[in-house]
Amino acid sequence: MGPGPYFYISGSNGAELVSIYCQNRGWQRIYDNRREDYALKWCEIKCRETYYHFKEGEQLLYQIPNNGVLTSKIGLLCCLREQERVMKKISRSSNSNISAFMSFLSTRKKPLFFQNYIHQREFLLFLHLELLLKMEEFFPQSFRLDLKDERNAFFELYKEEQIWICKPSCSNQGRGIFLLKNPAAVNTLQAELHSTEEYRLSKKVLHKVPQARIVQRYIHQPLLLEGKKFDVRSYLLIACTAPYVLLFAQGYVRLTCVNYDAASDDLTVHLTNQYMQKKNSLYSQLKDETVWWMEHFNSYVNEKFRKTNGLPKDWVFTVFTVSASKC
Repeated sequence: MGPGPYFYISGSNGAELVSIYCQNRGWQRIYDNRREDYALKWCEIKCRETYYHFKEGEQLLYQIPNNGVLTSKIGLLCCLREQERVMKKISRSSNSNISAFMSFLSTRKKPLFFQNYIHQREFLLFLHLELLLKMEEFFPQSFRLDLKDERNAFFELYKEEQIWICKPSCSNQGRGIFLLKNPAAVNTLQAELHSTEEYRLSKKVLHKVPQARIVQRYIHQPLLLEGKKFDVRSYLLIACTAPYVLLFAQGYVRLTCVNYDAASDDLTVHLTNQYMQKKNSLYSQLKDETVWWMEHFNSYVNEKFRKTNGLPKDWVFTVFTVSASKC
């Protein structure tokens, strides 16, 4: 083996792309995860890194401490709920002052000049809270199935003809996802969860927690692109937190192989990721149509929607990009 630099990779999600890039740069791949002389370590979340021997400024590590806060579905849900709770608390504490302040503004005929910093700060806080999206405006109603109170709340809430989607908390590539489209499916899920809980209690294996899952209200009338479900994958890098520096990069659009049908039991109709689309029998014929680069998407929007919807030219690279980078 050469003198390095060395890189270590575990897992399979994107690993081949990273390996090819590093080898093209003359780096040497190592296979012992205990070695500490790596320049890059690329490992999945399940392969925890201790950071005991990490050399800041000399090594790159594809993982950050406490990454489960954002990289697991339950972690993200809890993070968003906490953010919502804090913002509501701030909003309530400032409402009385803001109400009086807005009443005062409504009586004025002349332009307002802030008398002091406190008034200005309260007013800016009010504007900030008003502009913030509420969680229910961008995140579907969700319940944790690993918590008894939440799963019971879901089963009590569920009504016939509703569609929900069940996802494992720590998985990718669409694995373990299924739809709950009728009472029979919901009853089966409830029975399985109850059986698992009973087994744990009877065998006194309380430390063996079943796979954590969430259920979310399914968006059964999504925005479609050429009749197909799609999503936009963009990239955001937090380069520094003090000062706060973000780097945003355009990504691409992912589409399904076939047109959307809410009644379909085929998961390739509902999930847009490439791993799932490869399971569709039409994938080999339609592969190039399942990924659009942003230039293609921009041209499509210009041609189809610019005039009819009154959008500015290159809406994708202007309005959409600015909005996405601020999310």
